[in-house]
Amino acid sequence: MSGRARPAPPNGTNVSSLKLTLVVAVALVDTDNRILLAQRPEGKQLAGLWEFPGGKVEPGERPEETLIRELHEELGITVKEACLAPLTFASHAYESFHLLMPLYICRRWEGFVQSLEGQALKWVKPQELRAYPMPPADEPLIPFLVDLLGA
Repeated sequence: MSGRARPAPPNGTNVSSLKLTLVVAVALVDTDNRILLAQRPEGKQLAGLWEFPGGKVEPGERPEETLIRELHEELGITVKEACLAPLTFASHAYESFHLLMPLYICRRWEGFVQSLEGQALKWVKPQELRAYPMPPADEPLIPFLVDLLGA
C-alpha cells in the first residue's frame, strides 16, 4: 500500500464514512433491441429522472433474487435467473451514501411489461439513452449498452 494520502472526493465528503448501498438494475431488451427505462415517480429521491428497473438488495438476498422480485412487483413480469446475465456495474458516491449497482441484461421474460407502481415506462433505442436525464450512477452504464446492442 502506498504511503500517499488518498485525495478527498470533490464534495469534501469522507468516502469511507459513507454507507454502502447495494442496488441492482437490469436492462430489459425487447425484440427490437430497445431498452426499458422507468421514470422515478414524484415524492421519491431523484424524482423525474429515468433509470433502469431494479431495486435495493435486501439482507440475505442475492442480486438475481432482487431483480426477479422487483421485476415482478414493479412490472408484472416473471424472469428466470438463467435469463439474467451480468454486464457491468456502477460505483458512485452520492452525498449521503455510496451506491454499488450491478447491471444485468435480460432478453427473455414471461408476461407483458406494465407499470404497477405508477412510474412512466419507455422503450428506448441504445443510441437515444442519453436523451433521457438519468441519476449520476446510471449514466456511465450507457456506453456498455451501446457497445453491446449497437448504435
